[in-house]
Amino acid sequence: MQKYKKYHTNIKTCYALGIHNEILPEKFIKEIPSSTSHYWKYEDPKKYIGGELAKGIQDNLEDTKVFLDSRLYFSRKAFIQLGRLYITLVTLLGKDNIRKIIKANRNVFVDLIENISEDFPIAKKDLLRFLMISKKQYTFWLNDRKFVCALSPIRQCFKRRPMQISNREIDILKKYMNRSAYKTWCIRSIWGKAIRDGVISMAESTWYRYAGKLGYSETRKPKKKTRKKGSYNAARPNETWHMDISQYRTLDYLVFYIYTVVDNFSRKITAWDISTKKCSKIRMEIVKQAIKNEFDVDLKDQNLELIVDGGSENNNKTIAEFIKSCHINISKKITLKDVSFSNSIVEGPYKIMKSYYFRSKEILSTTIEQEVKFFIDNYNYFRPCYKHRIYTPNEVHANPELASVKLVLERSNQKRLEENRKFCCRISA
Repeated sequence: MQKYKKYHTNIKTCYALGIHNEILPEKFIKEIPSSTSHYWKYEDPKKYIGGELAKGIQDNLEDTKVFLDSRLYFSRKAFIQLGRLYITLVTLLGKDNIRKIIKANRNVFVDLIENISEDFPIAKKDLLRFLMISKKQYTFWLNDRKFVCALSPIRQCFKRRPMQISNREIDILKKYMNRSAYKTWCIRSIWGKAIRDGVISMAESTWYRYAGKLGYSETRKPKKKTRKKGSYNAARPNETWHMDISQYRTLDYLVFYIYTVVDNFSRKITAWDISTKKCSKIRMEIVKQAIKNEFDVDLKDQNLELIVDGGSENNNKTIAEFIKSCHINISKKITLKDVSFSNSIVEGPYKIMKSYYFRSKEILSTTIEQEVKFFIDNYNYFRPCYKHRIYTPNEVHANPELASVKLVLERSNQKRLEENRKFCCRISA
């Protein structure tokens, strides 16, 4: 009895795809009965699951046959090595990083692609696909190169790209960023002031972007890992206060302690003091002063939540007795113990004071009180608060409805378009 031969599935696949002549040895092909190979080649794919995909495979067979042709042995080896290199780079760097590198050096890639010889074997559209650049994006980059203008922050012709901010708006941005009165302010606060003054109608993100292009800000560092929730938002002024102490050493080597009470809702510093001592008595007097400043004469039935850290200056017999005898109902809570959040609300102004106001000054023991007073006045009454965008802490404290006002910028697009379309490079030059 004749024993039937069993052929490997890959052999059958080669015949089904029609690439057996390119892959299998001629001697081996001759040994396979013609009836068997004929069955492999012409078997109806519809009788199998996935047979509907067979047409798509068949459409690419010609390219596969050419690729596997023995006469292209060395070319095929070179392509495989190139392919492996490409896959390795994509795997290590990631598609998003590669796109960022190409975008950051787009003019280099545009010059490279545009100057490729006609004898180059890969069509431009295929090369763009290989570099993961869309046709629409490449066309935009190509046009950008045609309309380069050294007078524009984005280096694009004002007339050809009229939607960019106008030269007049750029001058206003420079004027505000260069004002000595705002040198201790963050970019967002300066933008808020310009909006309040009514001299611009520019989105905050646009202000940030152009400030960066003009060299007024550095590229932001990569985001840090997400931290736990820092605090919470009160529903009204004087509902929740935060208090803390910050230490500062002057140039003449004296250590001072700065006491503050900050309102959660408005971020206003409601009371403060400075001393070379760190004690509970001063801490208590500060809270008393804040209550006197902020609450009505009739203190009965008024409630206050007081958030403090675990320091001994906040948690002692003096403070406990004061809270017990106080005419308003004070609920003192310790951060990360009685509540899950930190005391970052009161730490924020300290960070602003030291990073923006004190860093460029020579703070002495004879001038520190004056400097702290200047900072608190400027912070409360003049500098737009980061949380409230264009409003100061004192404005929101006095008018709580401002915290929920949605900022609507005037439509300045038409005016900007007209200015840019009339822009004359010769006059500016």
